[in-house]
Amino acid sequence: MSALPDEIHLNRLTLPGSHDTCAYTVDDPLAKTQGATLEAQLEHGVRVLDIRCRHEGDVFHINHARIALGLMFDDVIETCARFLDRHPRECIVMSVKDECGTHACTRTFAQTFAAYVKRYPRANWRLDNTIPRMADVRGSIVLLRRFESAAPLGIDLSAWPDNSTFDLDIEGAAFAIQDEFRVPVRVSMEYKWRVIDALLARTPRASEHRWVVNFCSGTGMAANPHVVACGDTQIKGMNDRFVKRLASHDGPCGTVLIDFCEHGDWALVRALAAHNALSA
Repeated sequence: MSALPDEIHLNRLTLPGSHDTCAYTVDDPLAKTQGATLEAQLEHGVRVLDIRCRHEGDVFHINHARIALGLMFDDVIETCARFLDRHPRECIVMSVKDECGTHACTRTFAQTFAAYVKRYPRANWRLDNTIPRMADVRGSIVLLRRFESAAPLGIDLSAWPDNSTFDLDIEGAAFAIQDEFRVPVRVSMEYKWRVIDALLARTPRASEHRWVVNFCSGTGMAANPHVVACGDTQIKGMNDRFVKRLASHDGPCGTVLIDFCEHGDWALVRALAAHNALSA
């Protein structure tokens, strides 16, 4: 990002992201979505994070659905702040989701989030509701808000529907999102690829006015996240399919959320990052 023009808006970029960023701490094949730590993801080019919080005791625990990942939101912020200290011309986009509701708390999720912002001023949060230019956010964390807030706070994606491809028009911004994560059996991987590819084909034109977010992730009892992302000896996964598809894709790809970002020596992350220069 450091070499990209100051005037370009984030929706016009190709941004590699990690789905369920912190689910690298577990061994359950249905819950594990990454093999690399948050620090390693950032150092290898991941710039969009999917952070899911359990609000309990007025603090945020990092979860994957109901599964505790053994990390706190403090760990996430500290890691991001250290990265931005070392790379002040980069930025991080962070989706923060209320994953489990509120338990044993004296305040709302939004109030606890505000307390973290105050506690970690070094993180330099960008909490406007419009899609920013690179010049506006270098050295900052851009909030995509997937939780309720009584007051304006970041880009409001709290109306996100479940397991859908959808357009979302909100005050200050517009989005086109594919998040069809249910892949109940292996043959469903073909449908998953079709919805990824359909939004990718739409992205160059859509990204003129919308922030496009395309999830490569999927899961089901017969097709766990690793199989969907990385495939096996019998079927090709979404990551390898996307790398191959990029060879014939012109223009930006939007934000692409990936499981097992490290697959193939970070092949999809590297290909997406390189695509910014090719589509400039």
